[in-house]
Amino acid sequence: MASNVSDISKKQQPARSKIIGMPKPLFWIVLIVVVAAIAGGAYYYVTAQQNSAVAAASILPTLQTATARTGNIVLRASGTGTLIAAIESSLGFKTSGTLTTLNVKVGSQVKAGDLIAQLDSSNQTLALAQAQQALNQLTSASAIATAQQAVVTAKTNLVNAQYVLSGDQVAGTSSNQAAINNAYAALALAQAKLNDAQLKYNPVSGKVLTDPTAAKLYQSLYTAQQFYNTALANYNSISATASPLTLTSAQAGVALAQAQVTETQNLLTALTGGTVPANATGTGLNALNQAKLNLQTAQNNLAYTALYSPISGTVLTVSNSIGDTINAGSVFVTIADLSKSELTIYMDPLDYSNIKVGYNANVVFDSLPNVTYTGKVTLISPQLVTIQGNSVVEGDVVLDARQAAGVPALTLPLGVTASVDIIASQANNVVLVPVQALHELSPNNYSVFVVVGGKPTLRTVTVGLQDGTFAEIKTGLKAGEVVSTGSQATRNNTQAVATP
Repeated sequence: MASNVSDISKKQQPARSKIIGMPKPLFWIVLIVVVAAIAGGAYYYVTAQQNSAVAAASILPTLQTATARTGNIVLRASGTGTLIAAIESSLGFKTSGTLTTLNVKVGSQVKAGDLIAQLDSSNQTLALAQAQQALNQLTSASAIATAQQAVVTAKTNLVNAQYVLSGDQVAGTSSNQAAINNAYAALALAQAKLNDAQLKYNPVSGKVLTDPTAAKLYQSLYTAQQFYNTALANYNSISATASPLTLTSAQAGVALAQAQVTETQNLLTALTGGTVPANATGTGLNALNQAKLNLQTAQNNLAYTALYSPISGTVLTVSNSIGDTINAGSVFVTIADLSKSELTIYMDPLDYSNIKVGYNANVVFDSLPNVTYTGKVTLISPQLVTIQGNSVVEGDVVLDARQAAGVPALTLPLGVTASVDIIASQANNVVLVPVQALHELSPNNYSVFVVVGGKPTLRTVTVGLQDGTFAEIKTGLKAGEVVSTGSQATRNNTQAVATP
């Protein structure tokens, strides 16, 4: 075993001798190269390990945070508006004629009831006088007396007609038998008297009536004949049965007489200031009513020649001058109440849910960009309108009569444009966080990640108003607390947002 070792040592000795025997300059060069190679490899290894660590660290997510703060949040709908008068009236004459009086001009201030203009009214004045005269004749004392007499006559005719009808209704009936018997007895007595008178006259019938005896007997005979004729007619009338046609005629006579009583009484009532039924008729009453209508028409026609202001305000336009012929129905003057300012607003249909009657509005006119006026929405059209090819929501905003301190009185001309913000909801001095911090667990049920000690912790919160940027936190979070809005990773200069 020892010999073997000795052999090996002997074999290695020549090589070592070669290295040792190498010239010294060459030896140091070789040594330097070897050491440099070893150092370069070590540096490469260390640098590679560091780059790997940096690359690994660069893909780790960095938590993005925001601090809950106190502030204001407003939900609004924005659009445009045009200034108009809150109350405006366009007036015109209801009749045609020549303009004779004009009391205003553009810019004049008028009060309700002021006379604006007057047309020539000579024809209307004459027509009114004639209509009044016609009515006066129909309502004169003489006309009233005539109406009273007509009532008496009509009532008398009614009594007679009722008597005739009553006689026809009982004629020939058993209930009239006593009258029949009485009439028959009267007829029999009249017959007997006639026969007696005839017998007495027969002996002298050949004598002239200048003979006193003959004349006296003839008169007795004539009188007896008349009594007989009357008794016969009476008997026939009472004993006869009335025909249906006779009864109908008698009934119609009563109805007609009753109608005449009603009509004459209504006319008399109307003439004496009483109340007449709405459905009353009659020739006299119709004439009276027509006369009253003619008078009212004449009064209206005369009134139509004068034009009065229905409101207090400022005259905006006047279309004609004195001497012009005015056509009925055309606009003659426009008056506006400029004490109250109103805007017609146009809003995006997407904001319809944020536009309601009663909502507050902020208005900034283009010509006064540094002044904000306030008002309220008073009208929202139930359907969209088309403006310059666009469908928009149309409404009205009335500016507040009292503006904030420092806001000047509005003196801009009608028609100027403005930017309009409708304030749907507003919360002041509330806790706000970016909307990216919210996580909706279920409908209207939210949570946020609150960063505590560098770690996000899930917490349930109550959310109020939200706009596109911030959300109001009612409960569950205090101002100053830090919330996570997501995490951010960077690789190859590309950013990606991840939600915890």
